[in-house]
Amino acid sequence: MRKNFLTSLVLVILLASAALVAQRGGRGGGGGKEQGRPSTSGSGQTGGYGTIDRTQDRDQTRDRDRLHSQATAQQRDRLRSCDQTMNQTRKQLKVLRQHASNPNFNSDEAQRQHEQLREQIRKLEQNREQLNAELTEDQRNATLEHNQNMAQIHERIQNRLREIDREFSDTTLNTSEIAEQARLMERDIKSYQKQLNEMGKTLELL
Repeated sequence: MRKNFLTSLVLVILLASAALVAQRGGRGGGGGKEQGRPSTSGSGQTGGYGTIDRTQDRDQTRDRDRLHSQATAQQRDRLRSCDQTMNQTRKQLKVLRQHASNPNFNSDEAQRQHEQLREQIRKLEQNREQLNAELTEDQRNATLEHNQNMAQIHERIQNRLREIDREFSDTTLNTSEIAEQARLMERDIKSYQKQLNEMGKTLELL
């Protein structure tokens, strides 16, 4: 009787141990399957980025088409007028710079060139203001940065022009200072012209 009891107890312990081992093995197998499962996060992210890129491309194309449809012949004429004025201003500055560097400097001739330069710069800013007045809200938003850059450059040009004005108002002309300010203004006008051309491209006017 006691022998049967011990035998039964041993069987119960063995069965319990086997069940516990099987349970742990099942959990381990499950963990193995989880670890062995191929990751799809990489492909999912790649697909997501591709979708974002395609959406951005569509948005940019739509924006370009909208700006193109809003561009007018009058705006193109205004942009060409601005560009022509800048070319004339650069030529005027070159003449003034060369004349101020000439040993045979003529103050009357320099004064005439100075007045012509002032008129060219006034006309340049007037053309830009007229062009901006003709832009739609979409066009203004699209060229905001260009306009801000041109406004900063125009302020530099005005400061240099005031320096030249001061020289011509003095009893003794400093021709080297006039030549230097004219050279710097040529550089500023070139930067101004670059911004205007970029603005024209953005607006589909070029």
